[in-house]
Amino acid sequence: MNKAAIRVVQHKLRELGHYTGKVDGERGPRVNAAVRKGIRDLPGSLPSGWRTWSDKRVFIAFLQKYCLDEGINAGRVDGWWGPQTAWAAEALEEKLIIGFVHAWRDVKPIEANPNKWPRQKDLVSYYGPHGKANFGPTPPPPLVRVPSPWPLKISWNKSQIRRHFLVHEKVADSLAEVLERIHEHYGLAEIQRLGFDLFGGDYNARKMRGGTKWSTHSWGIAIDFDPERNQLKWSRDRANLAHPDCADFWEAWEKQGWVSLGRLRNFDWMHVQAARL
Repeated sequence: MNKAAIRVVQHKLRELGHYTGKVDGERGPRVNAAVRKGIRDLPGSLPSGWRTWSDKRVFIAFLQKYCLDEGINAGRVDGWWGPQTAWAAEALEEKLIIGFVHAWRDVKPIEANPNKWPRQKDLVSYYGPHGKANFGPTPPPPLVRVPSPWPLKISWNKSQIRRHFLVHEKVADSLAEVLERIHEHYGLAEIQRLGFDLFGGDYNARKMRGGTKWSTHSWGIAIDFDPERNQLKWSRDRANLAHPDCADFWEAWEKQGWVSLGRLRNFDWMHVQAARL
């Protein structure tokens, strides 16, 4: 049990009218007394003998009942803090903050790799040299334009429309298939609502932001979407593309072996790449 879970319960006890103290994440005598009063105000039954439980166990039972009342599966109301209760407490906090629980909290990204995309350390052997714009006369990778089934608005100048992605020729067919699946599944109105039409970048010969290694963008094997609402360090509690409505968008990429850093590492939700980590 952590302070965040205690604060959630303190807020609920205030709402129920049983607690007027600070919401400070500390479980003291006033909180324990309020929990014993408030636990019967929550829907659902309690095991026989619960009144003889320790204060801590009753507190956890209160949290479990609260989660269940919010539609979050906390397992049995038994007053024990296990993996299921820990997950439920985190999910409850997330729901109270942003209004929903992410659909894929327990879902691992699809691990398919039908195109046999290489790991990042093997990019040169698979794709050849990366581009070095402004770093010498080296020619760019073999790039092709893949038409977008929907118009793309440049994220930093939304009045400017782009109708293609510029990518390495080895990923072109796969990209075209992904885009068609997304377009067929969502349609233009949903694509625009969710921000899939906000173009944030494709081929760009540059180093990783804040690093010394070359970005996957330098090979033309990465694309960014809606960077303003999916900033580099934002995790799923803030990133727009982490919304459950975007799950099918990411699965379309993953079925072709592309990797979402958001889905896999919970940062840089704008970014998807044809390279394994």
